[in-house]
Amino acid sequence: MASRHRPRDDNGLGLVEICPGDLSNLNAVMLVMEAAFPKTYGEGWNNHQCRSMLSMPSAKLLIATRNDSICGFVISRQAADEEELLMIAVAPQSQGQGVGYLLLEHMLQAARTNRVASVFLEMRADNPAEKLYTKFGFHRIGLRKAYYTGPNMEKFDAVTYKATLTI
Repeated sequence: MASRHRPRDDNGLGLVEICPGDLSNLNAVMLVMEAAFPKTYGEGWNNHQCRSMLSMPSAKLLIATRNDSICGFVISRQAADEEELLMIAVAPQSQGQGVGYLLLEHMLQAARTNRVASVFLEMRADNPAEKLYTKFGFHRIGLRKAYYTGPNMEKFDAVTYKATLTI
């Protein structure tokens, strides 16, 4: 049975619980993915991409639930003592309520438990999630110029971040 982590009730909207997920959660994960990521930048994954990633033995899924519905998730994968945060998303109606913070907090704690030394991620340069990542000690280590294309064909850089974990 999946273990649940510290429930949190934000603004009386209901408890948020973080627990491991699996392929049985894929349909609900895809609903959050489609709502959270605008199609304009091509950042969201399709069902096949998610299923393929989650089928890998090194892949991990954490889900956030509120009132028995998935309101957010994080997908990562570990290789040796490094982990890559591949995808984090929170349903629009749950954004700004600490759900992303809880997901990232639990992902990093699990990484420490698994003796991960460094966590990496890459995101669009103008993504407001940068504030969240810097709170957890992520810092910029790389840049891919003009990696994303916006709705008016404008180009956006992709920024690579790293957090060094203390075990």
